[in-house]
Amino acid sequence: MASNVELVQRMYECFNRGDMDTIRKEIFAPDLIWRLPGHHPLAGTKQGAEEVIAFFEQLGRAGIQVDLIGMDNFGQDTVVEVHRGHGTAASGAVLDARNCTHYQVRDGRIADVQVYISDQHTVDQFFNAVYALKPIPDRLA
Repeated sequence: MASNVELVQRMYECFNRGDMDTIRKEIFAPDLIWRLPGHHPLAGTKQGAEEVIAFFEQLGRAGIQVDLIGMDNFGQDTVVEVHRGHGTAASGAVLDARNCTHYQVRDGRIADVQVYISDQHTVDQFFNAVYALKPIPDRLA
């Protein structure tokens, strides 16, 4: 069985090569919760592997690449990592941010994630430039 750090590293490797099927089947817990702070269309809590994978696909669509800077265990079931999220969207919007993510691992799967953003204003600005909201009332449930 892979260590918790190896599990998170594997998720990043799969993400960067677009292998969402492996992430879905082998890395994420079925009841995964993933939290991304912010005031933009991709912010908020994602519940389950399918919502997180849809979020990952939108990151790819926005031209975002994620490079690991450092990672280590924090206790028995937690991994903390620092990463650089960067890219240039088709609209010309540019993002280059260093962030930190806290992963809780349960039964060999990533089960609970909290992302911490180093420069929330810049991240919000980028995603709001990339993803236009539908006009009201179409965006209201």
